[in-house]
Amino acid sequence: MQTIEREYTIKTLNEGIENGNIVFNHPMQRKPGQWDLEQQSLLIHSILANFAIPQTYALQMFEGDYDSFSVLDGKQRFTTIYEYMQDSFKLSEDTPSVNIQKRIVVTDENGQRKQQVTVDEYEIADKFFSEIDAKLQDKLKDKVLSVIVLTDCTDEEIEDQFYRLNNGTALTKDQKTRVLLGDELSGFIDKVEASNFFSEKSNKSYFTSLQRKRGEVQTCILQTLMLVMDYQFKNFNNDATMEFAEWFRANHKNSDLEYCEELFSKLDKAVVAADKPNKLMKKTSIPILAYHIQTVDKLGISLERYGGWIQKLMDSYTPDCEYASYCGQGATSRVKVMARLEYVEKEIRELVK
Repeated sequence: MQTIEREYTIKTLNEGIENGNIVFNHPMQRKPGQWDLEQQSLLIHSILANFAIPQTYALQMFEGDYDSFSVLDGKQRFTTIYEYMQDSFKLSEDTPSVNIQKRIVVTDENGQRKQQVTVDEYEIADKFFSEIDAKLQDKLKDKVLSVIVLTDCTDEEIEDQFYRLNNGTALTKDQKTRVLLGDELSGFIDKVEASNFFSEKSNKSYFTSLQRKRGEVQTCILQTLMLVMDYQFKNFNNDATMEFAEWFRANHKNSDLEYCEELFSKLDKAVVAADKPNKLMKKTSIPILAYHIQTVDKLGISLERYGGWIQKLMDSYTPDCEYASYCGQGATSRVKVMARLEYVEKEIRELVK
């Protein structure tokens, strides 16, 4: 692996984003929208107030071309700057003013020339890019950022570099699991997450925006695979999911991936879209319901009928019902996961009778 340090003005970086020379599609990357307004505002203020900005790391896309790269670490910084300069958001109301020192030459009463330092103060709180002073606009455009471009590196070296960059940072275990999955499987998980069940039908009803950012849909998909692969899991917590991700990477076949897609496609056909959030349709139950698509198929039960039973389960759910006793505290334990599996299978077989 080789590393080359390059420097670019923000104006040049933004042009690279617009023309497709700079992309953010590497599977190791976290999903967009991780930063809140306070974090975004702090970055813009840091640049304008001359604070140091961390280097960005990227992968060379074409041999010999160091201006075309896929960002490995620094996506939130680049996209925040780009979006602010597109007037996509205002800075936080709590953003401090920017003080810029200026040196001028003056002549004192004795006719001696000397330097004098003055400070110009600029208010930027609650302002779009187009609303801040023109001097600050130019300062932002002309700011030079450092990018470390990685070349001639293997997938293993990329993953190792990503681990080292994020060692000690606030990546969730869901997000770290992507590193264990590797490029190919991370891309597959993204493909399933973009399927109709997770992107449309469950968009408003099942997972909140924050849960999606934290990678909980990814965990839901992996837990389904844990069941389908008959993996001997200890429990359904994040540590176990990470262990499975590493095992699955070494042991999966393409047919396993195809079957996983098929299960969620059929579950999408079975489940009726909800008008309001449903607490059951989360990580607790989705893997169970997806797994039992194969049970429904074996017993010759239609997807429509299975969907009707799922809706009945949702509608009749109370804290005192039997299924609820397997979903509360300790729901990630193997005992309760298996209890949910057995309960649903028992109910499905009742449909046949």
